[in-house]
Amino acid sequence: MPKRPRLALMLVAIALSVPPFASARDMDATGSTIECRVIEAHLGAHPAVLAVVFHQAEKTDQPRLASLLLQHSGEEASVRIGTDSHAAGTVFRLKSCFGRGLLLLPADAPPLKDGATFVLELSGATAAN
Repeated sequence: MPKRPRLALMLVAIALSVPPFASARDMDATGSTIECRVIEAHLGAHPAVLAVVFHQAEKTDQPRLASLLLQHSGEEASVRIGTDSHAAGTVFRLKSCFGRGLLLLPADAPPLKDGATFVLELSGATAAN
């Protein structure tokens, strides 16, 4: 009889240690890619830059975006707009605006308007100053 409780306990321990099957969204949640929404965008001529203030597209992604911005502020980032447009730039965490980011893109990047969504892909590389 003592073997059954031990066996049951062992099976529970194994079951708890095996990760569940993950959907594509769940797998993405562990990476450095997140869908974001433009709060405001400004195009400057001198220097020629597109400055984008953004936050997460989905409210449930707020803690993850905050963590990613904290870890990757000042690093290179890639932006995917729609299915065909890409741009490379630099992402920063805005210290004075909780959960907000600042994205600096070349002025000739695909346009981003207030309210638009894009996918932010963080590379982990530090941008040149």
